[in-house]
Amino acid sequence: MLSRDVSRAAPSEHRPRRPVTLRAFPFAGLVLAHDAADADAIRVAEVARAAADAGATPVVVAAPFDCELPNGARLVRTRASGSEIAAIRVGMAQLTNTVARAAILAHHGARGTSLVALLALVDAAKRAQDAIVAFEEESLDDSVVIVPRDAWLELVTVGESGIGVVAARRSVVRVPAPPG
Repeated sequence: MLSRDVSRAAPSEHRPRRPVTLRAFPFAGLVLAHDAADADAIRVAEVARAAADAGATPVVVAAPFDCELPNGARLVRTRASGSEIAAIRVGMAQLTNTVARAAILAHHGARGTSLVALLALVDAAKRAQDAIVAFEEESLDDSVVIVPRDAWLELVTVGESGIGVVAARRSVVRVPAPPG
């Protein structure tokens, strides 16, 4: 077995490894918890952690002041029982200076927030980078979706009527939801 002198190793060999997805397709996560109660904090943390585990960076959580939230996520506060579009607006504002090409939008109560489910969406979003990506047979307003960066402005301006209005202006790719 050959020994290796790490003092002569290239600097890149000393850096912590990051998921390949970060370099090839950087994306962010936005967890919509504008209507979350303090009792929902565990669920909000699970969704934020799943987005981070899928490779989202940063992960932003939009939640009211009275909801205790997870460490490790960027936090923006909304009014208690505020509107979803207000949560989207304050959350997306946090993403404007990132290199993310897309953002996972996930309501804290949505189905399909497991790591496997999110990776299925990310995989489809990598192949269709200009499309909104969502699960088959799910309402766009109630489902986890991936929104490409060039649709973010539309989302915060015309999104008040729902993401369906934004989707009507562009292509939508539907992905089979993983079982479970």
